Amino acid sequence: MKKLLIALPLFAVALCFAGAADASGGHGKHKGHHKHGHSEEVVHYYVPVQPPAPAPRYYSAPAPQPYHAPDRRSTSGLAGSVVGGAVGYQVGNGNPLAAGVGAAAGSLIGNEIGR
Repeated sequence: MKKLLIALPLFAVALCFAGAADASGGHGKHKGHHKHGHSEEVVHYYVPVQPPAPAPRYYSAPAPQPYHAPDRRSTSGLAGSVVGGAVGYQVGNGNPLAAGVGAAAGSLIGNEIGR
């Protein structure tokens, strides 16, 4: 019984130092560098890591240039549609359809005269 009481703490202390011996490679001062019969040294090649590409920049689209088409309308077309509408109303005896046809005809005639 007395031997067991001495052996148990001694075994616990040995277990505490066993982890430290294993961490050093178990060889003391060599720190894990030992020969296994290799005649040449192992060389490790490391591939250089490329830096990440910069994030793409997004630019807004240029503002559209206004297109100024020549305006083919004239004030004479407006005046022709007023006169044509009045004449169509009178000729059609107050019929709104006749006034509309007269306004359209007057506008076409007025625009042709204004060119």
